[in-house]
Amino acid sequence: MTECIRGWLKDAAPIVVSIAVLIVTLFFNSWQRRLAKQQLRHQLYERRMAIYSVFRELLLALPEKDDDEIRTLFRKASIARFEVPFLFEDDPKLQAYLEQLCKRVGDEVIHNIVSIEALKRAGGMSDALIVQRAALLGAAKLEIPGDHLPQLPKEFAVFLKLTDFSKR
Repeated sequence: MTECIRGWLKDAAPIVVSIAVLIVTLFFNSWQRRLAKQQLRHQLYERRMAIYSVFRELLLALPEKDDDEIRTLFRKASIARFEVPFLFEDDPKLQAYLEQLCKRVGDEVIHNIVSIEALKRAGGMSDALIVQRAALLGAAKLEIPGDHLPQLPKEFAVFLKLTDFSKR
C-alpha cells in the first residue's frame, strides 16, 4: 500500500509543482500589471503637470519678467499646447481654453512687444505710438494673469488629481 502511495506521489508531484508555479506566476503577472499601470499613471501625471506648469509659469511671468523671458515662455506654452490632445484624452474644452489663452497672450502681449521694438528701431515720430503700445502692453500684462490664474487650475483639475495607489 505504501508503495502505491509513493508511486502516486511520484506521479502527482510534477503536476502539483506545475500548479504551484502557475499560481505564483499568475500572482506575479498580476502584480506586474498593477505596477505598470501605476507607472503609466505617474508618467502621465508628470507630463500633464509639466504642461500645466508651463502655462502657469507664463501667466506668472507676464507682470514680473522682461520681454525676452515672456517670449521664451510663450514659445514653450505654444509648443506644449500641441501635446494637449495626446495627454488630456482629447478634451475639447481644455484645448479651446489653452488656444484662447495663447491667442490672447499672442495678440495682447507678444504683438505689442514686437510693435514697440519695431517702432524703437524705426525712430522718428513714433514716440506717441510707443507710449500707446507700452500702455496696452502694461495693461495686458496685468489683466491676463488676473483673468486666467484663477481659471487655469480649474481647467486642469480633473486631470491632475493625485490618487494614492498604495491604498488600492
